[in-house]
Amino acid sequence: MATQAQYQQYLQILANPNKIEKIVQLDFLNDDGTVAFVIDNEYKKGYGGNSSLSRAFLQDGSLDVSLQNGKRRQASVYFENLDRQFDFNVNHLWMGQKIRIKAGLVLPDGYKYYLPQGVFYINSPQLGWKPNSRKQNYTLIDKWGYVDGTLFGKLRDTYIVPVGNNIFQAMQAVLQTSKYTLNATTNSLQMIDNITPLFTNYYNNRTTTSNGQVYLNTEVPYQITVEYGKNFSDILLALNDLIAGWIGYDATGKMTVLPSENDIADQTKPIQWEFTTTSPTFLGLDETSDISQVFNEYTIVGEALDSTVAPVGRAINNDATSDTSIGRIGRKSQIESASGYYTKEQCAALAAFKLKRSTVLQKSVTFSSTPMFHLQENNLITVKRTDKSGAPIERHLIQSFSLPFSQTGQMSITATSVTDYPNITIEEVNYGIIS
Repeated sequence: MATQAQYQQYLQILANPNKIEKIVQLDFLNDDGTVAFVIDNEYKKGYGGNSSLSRAFLQDGSLDVSLQNGKRRQASVYFENLDRQFDFNVNHLWMGQKIRIKAGLVLPDGYKYYLPQGVFYINSPQLGWKPNSRKQNYTLIDKWGYVDGTLFGKLRDTYIVPVGNNIFQAMQAVLQTSKYTLNATTNSLQMIDNITPLFTNYYNNRTTTSNGQVYLNTEVPYQITVEYGKNFSDILLALNDLIAGWIGYDATGKMTVLPSENDIADQTKPIQWEFTTTSPTFLGLDETSDISQVFNEYTIVGEALDSTVAPVGRAINNDATSDTSIGRIGRKSQIESASGYYTKEQCAALAAFKLKRSTVLQKSVTFSSTPMFHLQENNLITVKRTDKSGAPIERHLIQSFSLPFSQTGQMSITATSVTDYPNITIEEVNYGIIS
């Protein structure tokens, strides 16, 4: 287990890219999560000098991460498979094989400092054969590929989640479905995913009210029915819609469900790296501003549960200090329907979240940098803009990044600009009536 001191050493080396010796390792996992065997980026004449053992080694590849609900991580790996131990067939690597990727660097004392980059399944294997070369190429997708129909297939029967079920228990029940039988219960090694998810406790003991009926935010308010022929992911996403959460697999291979309601205050998130335009880690940036996606009023129209009147929530930016307030640029309204939102409170919360994302200037910034292995989506990086008057420090929220596995190559980070959230107004709405 790495220590905090080693992490600080890691950060110090990142700041001096010329000293980086990049290391990447692929852990091929058994069903119980233990490591069956590994490949890294060091050429070996047989492990331990034993020429009878595999001489496969990682040559190239990359990792791509994107913040979204569902599949977030995909990777490609290329390695020399000289002795054919890693061929794609039933006697070697086969469908359902999990691969954990770790990447990092070597510390001054020789310690190999790895950070997790995700757990993946093999998809679209390719083999290139030439005399004296047998290059294997594996395209990898994260564990969401086992629920979205890519690898595991479709629902063979209609799936129902009854009213009153706990949302998170219902999600876990999906992951506990057997891969092999039609039994409702199965041992952990037969489950779609036997790793316990990380569920937010943000909604515990919170309630909403609809037509005088009080609902716990953690309970399913109406029967969810997902027809046969659809995907297991459709069940998970329908449940996630009830809380407007972020759902996907993290760098450790654990499904996480986090709230978006408290995702408004980006300034409270960790800053994972502080660039300056003169530092050796900074290799340039490109900025794009999309003013068509700026709005200062957001309306969410939900679904009626017990009446014909749909709940509506509206958030408005009337903050005089905001560059995009109604008073400064005029009213720019956006209206969206949201299935699964059944109270005004839920609609208003989603409207506030959407307004936050769209009331700032939609500036997308793509950074080029030396490789870093600790960055995570939905966290902050900053850059001190010495090219601007006053050298302001600008904050950006990581939306996606691409990390090369070769010893050379630049990292690409796409982020959106973050400004302090303006003061907003939540308005009571009689939808469609102009007064």
